[in-house]
Amino acid sequence: MINEFLNVFPDKEVCVNEIFEKHKFVYDHQVLKKGVFVNGDEIFHVHIENNTKENYHFVQNDECVMLSIKGGQCDFVLFNSGVIHFVEVKATNDNLSTHKKKIYKQLENTFKYYSEFLDKFDLRYALACFEAVNPRGYTKRKIPQSSKSEKKVLFKTKYSVDLSEGNYIVFE
Repeated sequence: MINEFLNVFPDKEVCVNEIFEKHKFVYDHQVLKKGVFVNGDEIFHVHIENNTKENYHFVQNDECVMLSIKGGQCDFVLFNSGVIHFVEVKATNDNLSTHKKKIYKQLENTFKYYSEFLDKFDLRYALACFEAVNPRGYTKRKIPQSSKSEKKVLFKTKYSVDLSEGNYIVFE
């Protein structure tokens, strides 16, 4: 599937990492403006578990594949041969309702931008990760919960994307 990605997004191989490990932990670094891989005992925003024998690809979408789209774009995209995940992280102690509109707009902008590549997948997911800034220095795994917003219906109807909230992705 990586060849299809590079056909749609030529010259973006620098934005992609192939992941071999069963567990990966990603911290959305606010200063570097990109996702960095960390150990599971460090603060992380997203835990990725791969229970398949197939490797998957981690795409640094924000400020690499997509550059400053009006309304923003999601942080990361993950995919293997059959599944694609779009991930937006909001790490803040501010009121979540303020950020939900923005996060959904960023995801929708990304679906539109990725439409040609998105069409190659039957299984499509979006993860909205609302993480409080944690001064204690650890992150609890939050199993994704189905979003209760009207955006869940819109995303499913318009883009065939299942929206959930949490910080855990599993490839099965």
